[in-house]
Amino acid sequence: MATAQKEKVVQEMSDKFSRASSIYLVDFTGMDVNMTNQLRRNFQESNIEYRVVKNTLAKISFDKAGIEGMEPFLKGVNAYAISYDDPTLPVKVLEKHKEYKEKLKLKAALFEGQVVGTDKVENLSKIPSRQELLGQLVGMLNSPMSKLVYALNGVMYNLVNALKALEEKKK
Repeated sequence: MATAQKEKVVQEMSDKFSRASSIYLVDFTGMDVNMTNQLRRNFQESNIEYRVVKNTLAKISFDKAGIEGMEPFLKGVNAYAISYDDPTLPVKVLEKHKEYKEKLKLKAALFEGQVVGTDKVENLSKIPSRQELLGQLVGMLNSPMSKLVYALNGVMYNLVNALKALEEKKK
C-alpha cells in the first residue's frame, strides 16, 4: 500500500474511532469468505461498520484519535466492529448469531471511552440497549401516575354511586 493510501486510511479510521460510541476488536482467524460476508451484512443491517485494518495503521489511528489502551490487543489478525449509536449492539449481533461466536474471538472493546478486556466484553451483551433502558424508565415513571389516576377514578366512581343512592332514597 502506498504512503498516500496509508495516510488516507489512518485519517479515515481515526475519524471513525473518535466518533464511535464503541469499537470491538475481534480476531477473525478461521472464518471463511462466505461467513465473513454474512457477518458484514448482519453488521450492516444493524448500522455497524466492520473493517479490517493493519495493526500498525490501527495503532496510529488510535493515537491520532486520542484513544489509549488498545495497543496491547493489536497483535495477530484483527477486525474492528464500530458502532456509532448503541455501544452494545455489535456484541448483541454476535450473541444472536452463535456461528460467529465460535469462530470470532473478541479481544477487547472500547466502550464509551473505556478500554475493556475479554473478561468484561461478554458482560456487555447483557446490558440492555439505550432504547430498552429508556422504555423501562418511562414505564417506571408512568406507573405511579397510572395508579393515582385509577385511585382517583375509584373515589369518583364511589362518590357518583353514593349520590345516585341518595337520590333514589329521596324519591
